[in-house]
Amino acid sequence: MKNKIAKGLIAVSSLAHLVFANIHVKALLLLENEICGFIMFLFVLFGLVTLFEMTRIKKSRLSGQALTAAFCFVTIGFGLGLTSIYRQAIAGQRALETASVSKAVGFSFILMAAYACAGVLLVLELAKHGRHTA
Repeated sequence: MKNKIAKGLIAVSSLAHLVFANIHVKALLLLENEICGFIMFLFVLFGLVTLFEMTRIKKSRLSGQALTAAFCFVTIGFGLGLTSIYRQAIAGQRALETASVSKAVGFSFILMAAYACAGVLLVLELAKHGRHTA
């Protein structure tokens, strides 16, 4: 059951992130940071990699679950990096239109929460399976 919930969270989050990437693009165009576009690209890309790895999860093989959980947490890392850039821009750029950037921060936090829930569910499922085999 936990696997199905985690898979659903990953699928919805990854596809929504790709579809609504324009939220990030609108915010990035306002920033003076040169690296932010690359970090945003990695955030979206690793979300899609997580989606791909999620499709490879088989009940008999735990390595797929572990790898998918790891990619969830790597994706969260890139999301944290991007939101850090957003927050620095809000604090430091005087002529910044904060509405677009704040919207991108909120969107990023929602995505990171979904990936965190999925990753934790996968880890809990791995731990449960590990206790049954030990």
